[in-house]
Amino acid sequence: MKPSWGQGCLLLIVAAFLITGIQQASSNPMGLVIVLILGIGGLAAIVMFRSGRQKTFLGQLAVQAETLEQMAAGNFPTDDIVFSTEKDEVVLMRLNRVVLKEFRSDGSSYSGGYGGVSFRVAKGVRANVGGMQGKSRRNPEVSTPIDIGEVTYTNQRIVFTGDNMVREWDLDKIVNVESGPNGISLEIAVSNREKTSVLEAANYPQLTPGIAASIAIAWHGKGKKAAMADAKEMADLIRSTIASEQNKA
Repeated sequence: MKPSWGQGCLLLIVAAFLITGIQQASSNPMGLVIVLILGIGGLAAIVMFRSGRQKTFLGQLAVQAETLEQMAAGNFPTDDIVFSTEKDEVVLMRLNRVVLKEFRSDGSSYSGGYGGVSFRVAKGVRANVGGMQGKSRRNPEVSTPIDIGEVTYTNQRIVFTGDNMVREWDLDKIVNVESGPNGISLEIAVSNREKTSVLEAANYPQLTPGIAASIAIAWHGKGKKAAMADAKEMADLIRSTIASEQNKA
């Protein structure tokens, strides 16, 4: 695995330290030994730090895979979820610490200036004829965090409940769904709301918004067995990713 930008910079710093130290310690063998020990220790620390982070991340993915495998066996984690359901509605799972984002503009911008004729009426005094010319334009909308809370997934709805906002997306009214890498972000467009909403979370080792939505949509469209098959497929993909990364180590 290639080192990150920060790790590369740290390697360069260690290398510069070694070169400088070797030059200064050329007349002192013991000083050279000390420099080499410190340099090797620095490199070892980098390797251990990188390895530790990778191990932690893979461990979190393994927990995700285990959760999906439980779902694939028909065991959905809903025992402690309190939720008011509608007719034939089944609660599938709940995610916490999810950020709700919506596309919003931060205001308007004005561009332009004075248009007209300026002429001298007295020494040091000028008169202007005309007026201001320009345009006020609405700034482009960008994805903006507006609340953080819990998201409950059922076979009929996706419901966000935060401190300030409540949002509900009826799976029957979804017109477009787009998921980011590993499902960390999820864009949802429904026919009864003009703007696209975004759910975003990287609260490992719980499932991500995109993965959870995939299972809910599968159940909604084709039933529980389809949701179980979807969970099994994603669990297998995560296990394959873990094995691939471990082989690189």
